[in-house]
Amino acid sequence: MKLLLLSFFILVSNNLFTAVSNGPWQVQEIEIKGLKNIKPKLILKTVRAKKGKVYYEEDKKTDIENLINLGNLERVSVELEYIENGEILKKNYDIVSDTRPVKVIYTLYEKPCIEEIKIIGAKKISRSSLKSEMELDKGDFYDDVRIKEAISKIEKKYREKGYINADIKYEVNLDSQTNKVIVNINIKEGERVSVRNLWIEGIKSYKTKKIIKLMKNRPKKIFYQEDLTKDLTEIEKFYKNNGFANFKIIDSTFSFIEQKYVDIKISLDEGRKYIFGDTLLSGNSLYTTNELLTSVEYQKGKIFKDEKLTDTIKNIQEKYADKGYLKVLVSTIAAYRDNFMDINFSIEENYPIYVRYIDVEGNKTTKTKVFKREIVQKEGDVFSLSKIRRSQEKIFNLGFIDNVELMINPTENPDTVDLVFDVTEGKPGMLTAGAGLSSRDGFVGMLSVSHMNMFGLAQRLSLNWNFGKRVEDYSFNWTTPWIYDKPTSLGLSLFNNRRYRSYSTTYSAYTEKRTGGRITLGPRFEDDKYALNFSYTYEKVRIFDVNEIYKNEIAQGTSVQSSISAEFVRDTRDYIWDPTRGTKFSLGIELFGGPLGGNLDLYKPTLSYSYNHKLFSIDDWPFVFSIASRFGWVKNFGSTEEVPVYERYFLGGSESIRGYNTNGQIGPENGGKVYYVTNAEFKFPLAREKKRTIVQWAFFFDIGNSWDHFDSISFKTGSKLNQLKAGAGFGIRFTTPAFPIRLDWGYGFNHKRGEQLSDIYFTIGNLF
Repeated sequence: MKLLLLSFFILVSNNLFTAVSNGPWQVQEIEIKGLKNIKPKLILKTVRAKKGKVYYEEDKKTDIENLINLGNLERVSVELEYIENGEILKKNYDIVSDTRPVKVIYTLYEKPCIEEIKIIGAKKISRSSLKSEMELDKGDFYDDVRIKEAISKIEKKYREKGYINADIKYEVNLDSQTNKVIVNINIKEGERVSVRNLWIEGIKSYKTKKIIKLMKNRPKKIFYQEDLTKDLTEIEKFYKNNGFANFKIIDSTFSFIEQKYVDIKISLDEGRKYIFGDTLLSGNSLYTTNELLTSVEYQKGKIFKDEKLTDTIKNIQEKYADKGYLKVLVSTIAAYRDNFMDINFSIEENYPIYVRYIDVEGNKTTKTKVFKREIVQKEGDVFSLSKIRRSQEKIFNLGFIDNVELMINPTENPDTVDLVFDVTEGKPGMLTAGAGLSSRDGFVGMLSVSHMNMFGLAQRLSLNWNFGKRVEDYSFNWTTPWIYDKPTSLGLSLFNNRRYRSYSTTYSAYTEKRTGGRITLGPRFEDDKYALNFSYTYEKVRIFDVNEIYKNEIAQGTSVQSSISAEFVRDTRDYIWDPTRGTKFSLGIELFGGPLGGNLDLYKPTLSYSYNHKLFSIDDWPFVFSIASRFGWVKNFGSTEEVPVYERYFLGGSESIRGYNTNGQIGPENGGKVYYVTNAEFKFPLAREKKRTIVQWAFFFDIGNSWDHFDSISFKTGSKLNQLKAGAGFGIRFTTPAFPIRLDWGYGFNHKRGEQLSDIYFTIGNLF
């Protein structure tokens, strides 16, 4: 028989525990009664009674609380019965206090299980969409509170679609034998309500149409009640950012007409239009007035903008917070002179706050010390906002962190706070595969297995395979960012690369195979702002399959190369995987041969600089401009009479100047000994996950060239051999730290007649 259920009540009873004693008892048997839809394993896992274990009086109450907290039970009782030789001796009411064996009996009364949810009458919104809003489905346990919450969500969904008059009711049918219910949700959608009239009183400085365009609820549009408050906020924001500092909404009302239309009335007071006047500061002693004036976002004589005033207050607060003054109070006092608005920032500095304790939460696989060593804010020091932000950036730069939030907890001492860095770990390991098509290289692909957090110590390990018509690379890379808890990185790379190289005007003039390894060591200083990177590389380079027409210019054979490099780096970028601000400067040199042995005596000085700037953001989606310049030079010495072709610079392609090929379109046909390249990009996100950009679009401009000698350098653009070559284009970026991928189309502006003007590039790795 099915019954109509109006509501359910949780009733917990403990009146069966009338035993004189408080135990403990020895559990010999466990019996569970009353289950119909819940698996016994769940109950046994939840309760404290375990066969062969001691059971205490307080365990009864704990078991009842834990079982009720499962959310699928209405009522629970617990009984104990003595057992001797496998037989029941006494009921629980006269059990004495000892550890004689007992049977623990759990009598459970389940909440009904939802067998089906029927949505009746839904036409304008799909049933699947409504069910996803409900967060309630078949197999869930029925709860009157949850069903009412689900109905509220459906009502909200209809309101969002403009069905203000939607009527939604429900009924529940219970099958007492199976303890399952069928929930019927009956919907009368009604008609959408549209805006018939919109009156705005008090507009003097603008045309009414201009103000109406700020609103979503406009005449002949569907009325969304939730958006009316947002509409009023947009109007206020518009006025206050256009000089009307004292603007206010006096009143707003709406009324329904025949349940089909709505009339909206808004009354406002524009006030007077002002421009920024003098800026005054009072109450400041920690900073001078001139120091604080650098935080002001507006200029005298410009139209008043409330957002500029808000940003100024925020800047002053952050300036104080950087020296520990978290409780600084900044208020504004306006004085009016004709159309001028003078602003006095009244500052109550209070006192500095110190950090008592720092902790990390949220880490499941990563050792806590990995995060703590990245935190530059120290216990016992004054709270510093800039150090907190830098700490968050460094944690994020580990590469496997999705989010870092800071919690500031007060202590019993008003002068101190505790800090908790709440981290959200991402997936440190991944298998990545990709493929692309290039007009020059044909089909190209890659396969990578990588892990960014080996052993929970932030060690990185990767195995990579790149393949295509002109390339086949295998590599193994391992890096640890810290050695013996010191900020010094250690890395090892092994590689076996085979590439078909261009020479002169031929795409595949010869085949180059490099096999070897590299070990790197890099101490860092001042919270990773500065670094010294040292590396030693040993490799065998084999040149073979040389095109017949170049055999007199390119020598076949195998050479051994032994080199050491040193590099100084200054890095202020916020996020190294996808920077939005900051710079990176590096100066380095690589030495081949000489005292290191090998068949080549060369040295290669390099210089590079990159700059990143966030132009603006839309809802935390950054639009970024980046520019990078590189300079390099290779010079022979000792027994090496000439720089071999495979150590010269062949520009063109995805790593230098896009829109050109490497087969003699840029620089000398036999390769340059000096090069210069500048790359500029404007990037914006297409997809983001939490604080990380996953996919972004980019427009780029590249310029540069290579030369045989310094005296050949020309900084004019053109198609001549020594002139700069420029290219531009667009592309898409997949910005995963473990395996960043770029797909670009580039067009060259300075080609010679007959050359291919554009190309598509599929590349692994970052350019900036």
